[in-house]
Formats: sequence, C-alpha cells, structure tokens
Amino acid sequence: MKPDKNAKLKSDFIQYYSQLPVQKLACDFIGRTEETVIQWKKDDPEFLNQVTTAKSNWALNNSKKVRSKEWLMERVMNDHFGSKIDVTSGGEPIAILGGLSNVSKNNSDSKDS
Repeated sequence: MKPDKNAKLKSDFIQYYSQLPVQKLACDFIGRTEETVIQWKKDDPEFLNQVTTAKSNWALNNSKKVRSKEWLMERVMNDHFGSKIDVTSGGEPIAILGGLSNVSKNNSDSKDS
C-alpha cells in the first residue's frame, strides 16, 4: 500500500478534533475545506474511525464535568428525556412573519369609524 500523502494533515485534524470536535474549526486549523475532510472520511475507513472515536472520547470525558445530569440526559438521550413543546396556538398554526393568514387577527389597533 502506498503512503498517504495527507497523513500529517489527518493526524493534525484528529489531534485538534479530539480536543474540540467541531469539524469546521478542525478543518480551518489544518487549512482544508470541510468537503476535503468529508471525502477523506469516505475514502479512508481508518480515518473515519479515528474521527468517530475522538468525538466519542471527547463526549465521554466532558460528560463527567457536567453538573446537571438531568440536562445531560435530556441532551444526549433526547428521545427519552427531552421535552416536547407544542408550538401551536390551540391547535391552530401560528403566523410567523405574516406567513399564515388563517390565524385570527387582533383588531385592537384598528380605529372604529
């Protein structure tokens, strides 16, 4: 197998990403685009595994520092512990930026003749 010409960049990416798993920032750190790193992950299963492991390790290590276990559970296991918020108005759609016209209008500012 031929040597990977991007091995140093990938190693630097993993080093940064393991400390702060934000792909965009890690890409900026090594001077490559996100598209490049996405392609590396598609082409290099070992690199993909290193990225995944780095993110998992970061999450595990930092979860120990969270004061509120309830908050952590809600964030990590949202499907089980997350809050469901109804963003409707009594079942009626809410007008957002004038996008819906079937919501009753408040005429309190109109002047009577």
